[in-house]
Order: sequence, then structure tokens, then C-alpha cells
Amino acid sequence: MASRAWWLLGLALMPWPTPSSGQDAVLLTQAEALERAERENPELAAVRERAEARRQRAGASGRAAWPRLLLSADGVRTDNPARVFASRLNRGEFTQDDFAIARLNDPPGLSHLTTALALELPLDVFGKLASRGRTDAAESRAFDAEAAEAVQDLKLRVAEAYQRAALARAALGATGRALAGARAREADIAARVEEGASLPADLLRARARRRQREADRADREADFDVAVAALARLLGGGAGARYEPAGSAAAPGPLQGSLADWQARAAAARPTLLAARERLAGAEWSARHERRSALPDVALYGQAYDDRGGFSRGGQSYALGFSVRWTAFDAGRGRREAAAVADRRASTQDARAAADQTRLEVEAAWRRARAARERYAAAAGGAEDAREALRVIQERRRAGMATLTDELETEAMSLAAELDELRAAADAALADGGLRRAAGEL
Repeated sequence: MASRAWWLLGLALMPWPTPSSGQDAVLLTQAEALERAERENPELAAVRERAEARRQRAGASGRAAWPRLLLSADGVRTDNPARVFASRLNRGEFTQDDFAIARLNDPPGLSHLTTALALELPLDVFGKLASRGRTDAAESRAFDAEAAEAVQDLKLRVAEAYQRAALARAALGATGRALAGARAREADIAARVEEGASLPADLLRARARRRQREADRADREADFDVAVAALARLLGGGAGARYEPAGSAAAPGPLQGSLADWQARAAAARPTLLAARERLAGAEWSARHERRSALPDVALYGQAYDDRGGFSRGGQSYALGFSVRWTAFDAGRGRREAAAVADRRASTQDARAAADQTRLEVEAAWRRARAARERYAAAAGGAEDAREALRVIQERRRAGMATLTDELETEAMSLAAELDELRAAADAALADGGLRRAAGEL
């Protein structure tokens, strides 16, 4: 029995390792984690590439009024009388014999190659091309704003994952210290039982509390591993990558700015509001384009032809002119214009809804940030007070002035107070991140 007591005492006095980074773990501050996620996260990269694709399409639409240079070649072998007559005439090989009636009606087969170079210049007389280009440009800017909104979403997720990992590590440390205390208590009571100063039932209760703390530690270790895995996922880490917080949540300072200030900042900086405004602008230009679609299309053109029956002979010609194309009747035109007008009305309501939603999100986040500070103020200092109370109770128990029950209850309260204080600090940090996210400033 004595050897067992000394073994328990040695186990209790073993240094308890605080949670630390693995050998391959990379320590990051929250700012570094946010920067890495913005650079490496694959979902965000996909959003940016789609925005770039939209930007390139808008650029192509904006060049619709640029000149177009076309090159075509047409090679044929035919004995069709009309084509044979025209081909010989175009390449300058017509002779007196070709006017013979028999030759005109039944000419021999002819090989002919026509090469044409054409330059077309659309004239945007009625602004049809410009309105289409401005529609696509506004849509492209809306996509860019949505990509910026996606950056804000990702940063909020990273900040939340970072704070959860930091909280899980701190909770693991607190649970480890509680386990070390439970082991010391079990060793002390085992020694007292050996001396006859304590009952065996006290040892069983101390042992049960130590086992409970070991189970708590296992849960905290799992929480920490899951939290750092989630952080690595958001940071775009590959298989085996591990990133851990370099710090933990600090005591929150006073909440800066009134609710009205934060709402004004959101109105100026929130990407989702910019996206809604750009979509409204695009819908307005789209409606103009549909109204102008009933007007003619006008273009200038120049063409150069080279007609050949062989490499050494052929004829050249050219043509200059203009074209006017007008669709006098299009049964679907009215419906398309009505749809564009309906889209414009919908975009107007979307812009209003986005503004209302942003105000709501900012107000909710601002009030959560204020409440989080109040919760932290209530929890701050509780851990230190509880540790001091536990120290006093332990001394009183050793002096026979307090019971083991008193110590176990105080120990549970001390651990709970420490965890509450850690959670309150993390919640305040998360609330601040949510407020900055709602304002578009994260």
C-alpha cells in the first residue's frame, strides 16, 4: 500500500506538459492566417477566376464596335454553266470561244479558288452596341464585388476557426492543470489512507475525479485537433499541413463607434451593396438595349477578292459599301423588353433588400459585440478568485477544517470559472470579427 501511495505521488509530481505545437506545425498570428487564406484558399481562388472570366467577357462585349477583319477561301471543281461562266469572268480568262452556244450550255469542268479579304466596321448609330457593353461591364463589376464579399466571408470563417483553435488549446491547458491537481490530490489522500488519517472512500472519490479529468483532457485534445484541422482546411493546407494559433484571445477593449457609425461604414464599404448597385445599373442598360433592338444595324465594309485557276494566273477585284439591316417584325421583341423592365424592377428591390439586410446585420453584430464585452466583464477575474478559493480549501482540508467534498466542489467551480473566462474572451474576439464582417471591413 505504501509503494502504491508513493507511485501516485510521483505521478502527481510529474511535470504536466502544456499544449504545444507539433513538430511540423506552423504557428500563425490571426493576421497571418487571414493573409494566407486569402492567398491559398481554393474556393476563393475559384471565385476570383470566375470573376476574371466575367471581366474578360465584358471586355470582349465592349469591343463589339471595333473593326473586324475576315479572311475566307472557297475552292470548287464544277461544270455548272453559271458558275463556270462567272469563274472565268472573275479571273479574267474569258475568250471569244467561251461565247459558243454549246460551250455556254455544256462547259467542261473547271477548278476555281476564290480568296476574299473583308473589313467590316459596325456603326453604333443608335447606341445598341454601347448599351450591351455597359450592361456586361456592370455585371462584371457586380461579380468583382461578389468576389470581395466572398473574401469577407472567408476571413470571418478563418477568424472563427482561429479563435476556436486558440480557445481549444487554452481549455486543454486548463484541463491539464486540473488533471495534475487531481493526481496530486489522489496521491495525497492515498498517503493519508496509508497513515489512517483518511477513509478509503475518500481515495475512491479522489480517484473518480482524476478519471473524470482524464476523460475531460481526452475530449479537449480531440477538440483542439479538430479545430486546427478545420483551420488548415480554410488556409488551403494540403494533406498533413498543420497550422496553430500563435496567441490567444486577449481581453477586449472598449467598443469603438456607435451603431450609426458602423452602419454608415457598412453603407460605404460593404461589397454586397456595391454588387446590388451594379446589378441595378446593368438591368437599366439591359432595358435600354432591348428598346434599341428595334432600330437598324448599320455597318461599312470593304472587300478584296482574288480569283484563280492556278498559281500563275488569276484576277483581282474589290467592293466598298455599306449595309443596313432592319428586322421589321420580331414577335419576341416586346416580351424581351418587358422582361428587361421586370429585371430592372427586381434589381431595384434587390438593392433595397441588400441595404436593409446590411443594416440589420450591422445592428445585430454591434449589439453582440457589446453584450460579449459585458459577459467578459462579468467573467474576468473569476478564474483567479476561484484558484485562490481552491488553495484555501485545500489548506483547510489538510488542517482538518474542511471536507473532501468541499475541495471537490471548489475544484469543479475553479475549472468552470477558468473555462468561462477563456470562452468570454474568445466570444468577444469573435463578436468583433462579426461586426467588422458586417461592415465589410474584416
